[in-house]
Amino acid sequence: MNFRYKLMQFMAGRYGPDKLSYFLVICSLGISFFNILLRFIAIYISSPVLLILGYVFQLLGYGILGYAFFRILSRNIYARQKENTWFLNKTSFIKKRKDFINQKKADKSHVYRKCPNCKAVLRLPHRIGTHRTVCPRCSREFKVKVKK
Repeated sequence: MNFRYKLMQFMAGRYGPDKLSYFLVICSLGISFFNILLRFIAIYISSPVLLILGYVFQLLGYGILGYAFFRILSRNIYARQKENTWFLNKTSFIKKRKDFINQKKADKSHVYRKCPNCKAVLRLPHRIGTHRTVCPRCSREFKVKVKK
């Protein structure tokens, strides 16, 4: 209980972990794993160049991990929030794409197709067979095949 209280006192006023910190830690672990594989290969084929490259990747992994912990323990909350907002804006397309794929899987009464002209995604009724449809964005008519 005493250790927990001291840890809470230490972290008071600090930024703490966020999505960018988690991403940096995972990247650091991935680089470390790649480094282990690279060193095994370097030892197996007796390549000093790969061994030196392994040391470079090790330092890179430590640097990224150190930066992640620097962000977690930082007291400059505004700057860390700004960095995290930038990261979330750059990676928001991944979440949007994942949500769209989950929506398509859950929707059994519709079929999603792209318009060959403007690449707009159309939500069409799920009717088996070949149909003609018109894109509402570019007004081009095209065929859609729906199976099963």
